[in-house]
Formats: sequence, structure tokens, C-alpha cells
Amino acid sequence: MFRISTRLAILLQGIVIKIPLEHKGMLQGINEKMIWKKYKDVAPLAELKWEFLGIIIQKRYKHVDYIPMEEVDRIKAIIPEFQFENGDLWNYENWGVDEEGNYILLDYGNSEYVASLYKK
Repeated sequence: MFRISTRLAILLQGIVIKIPLEHKGMLQGINEKMIWKKYKDVAPLAELKWEFLGIIIQKRYKHVDYIPMEEVDRIKAIIPEFQFENGDLWNYENWGVDEEGNYILLDYGNSEYVASLYKK
């Protein structure tokens, strides 16, 4: 299965491969690595297995049909880099659940700078 935006996401059994299709997608991959390294032990982030030049391999999680705003607020409180207006953390497609039913943020490559590029 494939999903396309600024990155091509190839959904395989157990992993997701995200390949940048444009500069914004590359920046998102690099941001995901930075956020993972900094917050992997304190925030519910999809496990990052590998990154090179913005190409990402992550553990795959079960998708959800709804994300409670409390979860969005919680992750924003944990990760100050997400304290900006034009993010897409509220989009349930960017979230999943792990084996225990805990919400996991799947797409955490956005930043205030990357979000600003969508306005242009």
C-alpha cells in the first residue's frame, strides 16, 4: 500500500518506508530523526529504525480513526518544537496505536519552518 504527500510512504508488514518527493519531504525526514533522538524516551513516537538523507524507515502501527485532542495537547506539552499553529498533529491519519492500545504519533517530521513552506 502507498500514501503520497511530500513523501511516498510504502506500507509493508511491520515497517513503513518514507521517501521524500520534494525538499519539504526531505526536511520532514531529517526532522523526524532529530525529534526521535531527542524525545524517544519520553514521547509516544513511532519507532525510527533508520534515516539517511531524509529517507525514513519506521515501525508500522495500527492506524486509528480518531485522535482525542488530549493526546495532541499531551504531545505538544512534551515536545516544545510542536508549539506552532500550522501543524497537522490533529490529523488522525498521523496517529496509530501500539500493541497495548497506546496512541503513537506516526508522522512527526513537521516543524514551524516546514509548515511555513506550505503557505508559499
